[in-house]
Amino acid sequence: MIHWALLAASVAAIAAVGSASGDEFHLGFGADSNASPQEVGLPAYPGAKVHKDKDGDSGGKVWGGFGAFGMKIAATELESNDQPGRIAGFYKDALRKYGPVLDCSPGQPRPPKAAENSDRLDCGDDHPKPGSFLFKAGVKQDFYVVGIEPEGPVNKISLVSIKLHGVH
Repeated sequence: MIHWALLAASVAAIAAVGSASGDEFHLGFGADSNASPQEVGLPAYPGAKVHKDKDGDSGGKVWGGFGAFGMKIAATELESNDQPGRIAGFYKDALRKYGPVLDCSPGQPRPPKAAENSDRLDCGDDHPKPGSFLFKAGVKQDFYVVGIEPEGPVNKISLVSIKLHGVH
């Protein structure tokens, strides 16, 4: 899960660099410890419940902007007793509305790494555990990630959306 305090500190540090260099940044920032699947931009898996980690967290959202740069990250976690393959099929279909679905699951052929100046997503350094699924859809500045990981008697479903503006 994203460590929200670290992300907030990073945004503040970037704003401080802009201020120190004389750039005019208009900083706006916010965070919320709750995010629904709908706020991520994906449907909740039928019958799934909110998954809480050992600290009681289930996700959140953070957004910020300064100058021409803006970002919004939303994440939530669900859990289901359904088979991981059934959950994976549901989310592969749901992700298709954002473009071709990249399958970064273990055992799947890994597509070539995207060129640095390309908007195309790649699997990068993602290496999910055996028995897990990992899907991505969108482009580098606006993408969605779904991870499905067996965790004891349930399957944890992680839903994330990342939207960046002004990043090249």
